[in-house]
Amino acid sequence: MPITRQIPVPLRVLLGSQFGVFFLGNGLSLTGTWMQRIACSWLVWDWTHSAFWVGIVAAGDLLPVVAIAPFAGVAADRWDRLKMNIASQSLSALLAVLMAVLLAFGLLGLMGVVVLISLQGMLTAATQPSRFAMVQQMVAREEMSTAVGLNSVNVNLARLIGPAIAGAMILHWDILWVFVANAAVTVLFVLVLLRIRLAPRPGAKLKLPFLTEMVEGFAYVLHAQALRLILLTLLFGGSLARSVMELLPAVAARSFEQGAAGLALLTSAASVGAMVAGLTVGRTSAARILSMALVWWGGGAIVAIVLTQTREPWLAVASVVLLGALITRSLVAAQTFVQITTPDALRGRALSAFGLIARGSPALGALGIGYAADQIGLDRAVLVSSGALLLVLVLLIWPIRRAAQRVQHAD
Repeated sequence: MPITRQIPVPLRVLLGSQFGVFFLGNGLSLTGTWMQRIACSWLVWDWTHSAFWVGIVAAGDLLPVVAIAPFAGVAADRWDRLKMNIASQSLSALLAVLMAVLLAFGLLGLMGVVVLISLQGMLTAATQPSRFAMVQQMVAREEMSTAVGLNSVNVNLARLIGPAIAGAMILHWDILWVFVANAAVTVLFVLVLLRIRLAPRPGAKLKLPFLTEMVEGFAYVLHAQALRLILLTLLFGGSLARSVMELLPAVAARSFEQGAAGLALLTSAASVGAMVAGLTVGRTSAARILSMALVWWGGGAIVAIVLTQTREPWLAVASVVLLGALITRSLVAAQTFVQITTPDALRGRALSAFGLIARGSPALGALGIGYAADQIGLDRAVLVSSGALLLVLVLLIWPIRRAAQRVQHAD
């Protein structure tokens, strides 16, 4: 057996392709992004002591995806994906420097934070599909699920490390240095991107008008049955199970005497579960991904019930670890399915639909479940939402089984 075959698959993907360099640079950039998010939230809270304004900052980061994703998907299919990301990261570094300078001279202000965070959210939304689609130009098709899983590890590792570093810097130094640090690691990522050479894309077709291509992308997602089903499952799973992760403060208050400490522990536990799931993703087929989506989301619904019914801290932590792992497996599976089943000419637009649902569904679900929790209690609200998800998954068993058989025959 060749030596390379004895190396674990994730390590082989990192060492045997340009994806390894991209993974490292992207990890640094994501860590800086999380540092900046924490710094902005802290600034707004320190200035206003208003949860509403903290929510406004979060919305400024998230909502641009809803408006920009369809355009970003077309852009990812029409233009050079690598150059788009280089430009986006360069502008992100400039925004971080601008925030640091304005803060140093006392000119930033509340609305300045909101505006600049919204601009950052727009940049992220504009290049998310192209960044996703780039991965398949760096790894072999059979390694796609592993690469997507490693990207998930990157996100969750940054979510663990970034806030911790930002907290320490805010405690010991002036907060503006958090923005300087983010600018520095973003510049490093730009230098990494400048060294990457992507595999050539298949011959480009004659470009249609921009809006026509956007409609073409939506039409493809709606008419490709298997793709439509995996995204529909993601929509229901994100709204009815993954959204529970947005309600962890309420869970912490129920299960821990010190809610703040409990929230920190639960957040870290979720990230640990997600990283383990990302690292253990192996090669798989599109048909198996489609079938297993029901299992992952069904497991998530059951664990969400356990999490919100218990008041035992140890069981809450164990449930969050498992829920984080199941959600990550579901997200990795959905993105991998889109990557390996969509033609390159349409991949950016299909991935924009994935990104829109992946980011939007938990926010919408958290609003609904959160409102219901105020009326009937968190445990009952999640029992209803998880029960609804399980019912939906049962109804999807037959169409997904038939779609999986067709996908298997196509492969």
